[in-house]
Amino acid sequence: MRNPEKDEREMAERREKMLTVGFRVFSEKTIEIATMKEIAKAAGLGYKTLYRYFGTKTALVVAIGADKWKKYARKVEKMYRARGGDAMNAAEELAFFLDCFIDLYQNHKDVLRFVRNFETYIRHENVPKEDLAVYNAVVDGFARKFHAVYQKAEQDGTLKLGLPETEFFPTIMYIMLSAAEKFAEGLVYPPEHEKDMTGELELLKNMILRMYRA
Repeated sequence: MRNPEKDEREMAERREKMLTVGFRVFSEKTIEIATMKEIAKAAGLGYKTLYRYFGTKTALVVAIGADKWKKYARKVEKMYRARGGDAMNAAEELAFFLDCFIDLYQNHKDVLRFVRNFETYIRHENVPKEDLAVYNAVVDGFARKFHAVYQKAEQDGTLKLGLPETEFFPTIMYIMLSAAEKFAEGLVYPPEHEKDMTGELELLKNMILRMYRA
């Protein structure tokens, strides 16, 4: 007799393995070059098995991107609680979220490099918005956190809200994330002269805070 709980657990473990191996292969070869056959082989699975879980290469790429941001969101929640997030004012919360981009650079350069490759792949393939729903749902979770900061700033006045809320999150996220991605890829300094760019990100963070702090 089949055990539904065991089957479900094994399916979840197999899916997690596909995401892990897919991330590694895409990171090593780039998303554009790596193939589903290579990922299936690296995962020790049949080619058709991979396609049963993810019907297309794009579906796998999007699932990996969503998975990485979802896991990082859990880390952000832990860091937020450790810093006493509920007691922060709006300016302190903004500083915390800027620190998260610095943490990404310091501890998750592989994720930043994947995200940059992901963005290029999505543009080149003209992936429709509906196929990005899972990924965008996770990113929207970060936007909701910035919404809470914006609302808190309206109450406590610790931030100057010169930008409308619809521009507040995308502007800050783009500035910090694009800088962190470029630094993680070594686009500022060539690999043979790789330099720790934490100080530059700290400088950028402080510039943003000076711009928005009341």
